[in-house]
Amino acid sequence: MQAPLYQDHQTPHHKPQDAHAGLWFERFFNRYDSQWKLAAEDKQAWIKQTAGQIGDRSSLEKYALRQIALVQNLQGKSQRYHSDWHFITGMGNSHPVENGFSWHPCLAVPYLSGASVKGLLRAWVEMNDEGLTEIEKKARLKSWFGTETKEDIAEQTGDFIFFDALPNEPAELVCDIMTPHAGKWYSEGGKDEACVSHHETVPADWHKPVPVPFLAVKRISLVFHIAPRRAKSQSELAQLMQALTCALDYLGAGAKTAAGYGYFSEDTGFGEQLKAAQVEQQQALQEQQRQDSLSPFEQSLEALLENSQESEHDTRLLAELKAERWQGNEKKIVAEKIKFIMQDSKKWQPDFTGSNKKKLKLKERSLLVQKYIDAGEKDD
Repeated sequence: MQAPLYQDHQTPHHKPQDAHAGLWFERFFNRYDSQWKLAAEDKQAWIKQTAGQIGDRSSLEKYALRQIALVQNLQGKSQRYHSDWHFITGMGNSHPVENGFSWHPCLAVPYLSGASVKGLLRAWVEMNDEGLTEIEKKARLKSWFGTETKEDIAEQTGDFIFFDALPNEPAELVCDIMTPHAGKWYSEGGKDEACVSHHETVPADWHKPVPVPFLAVKRISLVFHIAPRRAKSQSELAQLMQALTCALDYLGAGAKTAAGYGYFSEDTGFGEQLKAAQVEQQQALQEQQRQDSLSPFEQSLEALLENSQESEHDTRLLAELKAERWQGNEKKIVAEKIKFIMQDSKKWQPDFTGSNKKKLKLKERSLLVQKYIDAGEKDD
């Protein structure tokens, strides 16, 4: 087996575990024999090598949240849709296995480009006028998409921005098979009289099916984003999102929709999940900002207490203080932190005068901590 690369290349024969699946699939095909020929099983073997779960969950989630934040800032909307069955994108792309695939260049997952989303919505509006007159439909097409027909040269931008639709979680790829029975009729039939009458090009039942493998998505959830380009278009955004839901449900996206591929259903619970994810992200950001604002010494204290229960923080710090872990002003800072923790948890009892044994121990601890504070102030 060989690949069309320079002679001394060091490319591995199989895809490395953490390699970009799209880059490997598109650029490192290595199933050619010495005569640059391909056996039928080589195409299927290459596709199966790429199949399986792809995409890094953390990277996809972070990308989706960044994109959602951008769209919300533009007063747009985001919505997630689950595939009802298999999905194919970029099947017409050139590839040695005959059928290509569309990969996101950075995240290595299948996706629908913003242009594809726009085209899907345009097709829905053209086919379903919702009771509009022909003049009103043309006006809508020009307003939403920039032109009345696909053939027109755009003199203006449409009122909406259509973003790429990507998954926010890993997707699963499979090797699918189609078996055309009259392949030569589709490729050559009808070109001239000879083709029409020749037994190999006539569409008939004596032809043997030819298995053609191709890469498909077994299941996927795509997050779609649309934002108004102008403030005046905000009022029509809900209508456009409804059109997107209908288009994905009735027309489908990607290739082979006539065979049942590419249909999607709306994830009605996405809004609540999104809110929860955004709250979690905001809390994580605030915690990171708090950590960044700490001095190296304060960060070392946080690390020391990281695996201790909160109720034991004062005990742990006092034990380290007694062991002379810190010197100079650091001892005073730690003692003041212990005092704050004890005050907050109602343990600070330097003035207790009763006979309760537990509180007497707390009094003893409080006086010891105060001694460390006073000693630090004298040193200052």
